[in-house]
Amino acid sequence: MRPIFFYAPYLKKYETDYLSSDDGWRPISVTGTSCAFSCKHCETRVLEGMEDGSTKAKFESVLERVSSSGQKGVILSGGSSPRGDVPIWKYTEVLKKYPNLTVIAHTGVVKSREIARRFKESGVKIGLLDMVGDQETIDQVLGQPFTVKDYLNSFRYLKEEGIKIAPHVIVGLSRKGIEGDLHALELLSEVNPDAVIIVGLMPLVGTPYKNTREPSPEELAKVLLRARELFSNPVMLGCARPRGKAYISVERLAVDQGIDGMAFPSEETIEYAKDKREVVLSHACCGNVIHDFLLRVSI
Repeated sequence: MRPIFFYAPYLKKYETDYLSSDDGWRPISVTGTSCAFSCKHCETRVLEGMEDGSTKAKFESVLERVSSSGQKGVILSGGSSPRGDVPIWKYTEVLKKYPNLTVIAHTGVVKSREIARRFKESGVKIGLLDMVGDQETIDQVLGQPFTVKDYLNSFRYLKEEGIKIAPHVIVGLSRKGIEGDLHALELLSEVNPDAVIIVGLMPLVGTPYKNTREPSPEELAKVLLRARELFSNPVMLGCARPRGKAYISVERLAVDQGIDGMAFPSEETIEYAKDKREVVLSHACCGNVIHDFLLRVSI
């Protein structure tokens, strides 16, 4: 069986005997806590936990600190512009000063190949974006003026410019239930993703979704296994997902069923995996599995 990759970026406090997030890749929001949209499941709360890169001076300061510490990459993110994209490229000249850093970025919705080219010119190697597969969810949950086609085209434009793509599917997000989540996953077959990241809805305090039901372990497992059936490229269990003892079964299932890795595995899962597969530990963003997988497997 292929090796399994475990990741611990600096997105949350995480500590085990095997891996800590203290030295993990830093997430930086290029817009601070600003976003043109107010998606019901987020309302910019996710941005609050990131490094503030909202000005050139702040952004360069973080990059210098990251580079000096010996880290190998960064996770760029931020709120979207009204056009849908996250304007990473406003710092292209700063990013060019740090060719030693691998840049993985949440791109937002990419409406044209010209915008994808700006991401490419800024040095983005891997693009991340949640895939939404039904218009009802885009309209009523995200409140965005986009279509399902816009989401799929975002991946197409990024790939046309040579950027690897790692779409995320949020189990529990679709207004159509688990079938909507599965449909979003299946649509990704049209764009040949370089990796697929399965995450789960996490009701955040202070948002309209604070009392929304989390996906059950069975629902999370169902989408994860369907992803394994559909895609030969890496399939991952991503960082944002429900936790607790009930979900340990999903992590074990991932180990047993050939899932390529996960972010923030429980210590129990790492020990379980060591007896079954080669384990690779990393402080990178889990989207970097695209590079790690190519280095370790395609030989």
